[in-house]
Amino acid sequence: VRETARQWITEQDRRIAPSAAKLFCTEMAGNVADLAVQIHGGYGYSKEYEIERLMRDAPFLLIGEGTSEIQKNIISKRLL
Repeated sequence: VRETARQWITEQDRRIAPSAAKLFCTEMAGNVADLAVQIHGGYGYSKEYEIERLMRDAPFLLIGEGTSEIQKNIISKRLL
C-alpha cells in the first residue's frame, strides 16, 4: 500500500500497484475477519461483538471497486 502511494505521488508507473494493493488488502481483510471469528468461536457471530460486523462487512470489500478476479485480470493483462 505504501509503495502504491509512493508511485502515485511521484507519478511513476501506476498500472499494476493499485490493483495489487486492492487485491492484497481485501483478501487479507477477509482472512483476518474469518480468523477472528474462529478465535472467538460462537461469540464471533454475536451482534454484541465488533467481530460480527467485521465478518459481515468483509465480503463487500471484495466487491467494491472490482472483484478479486477483476483485479487479477487487470494485473495479468498489464504484466503481459
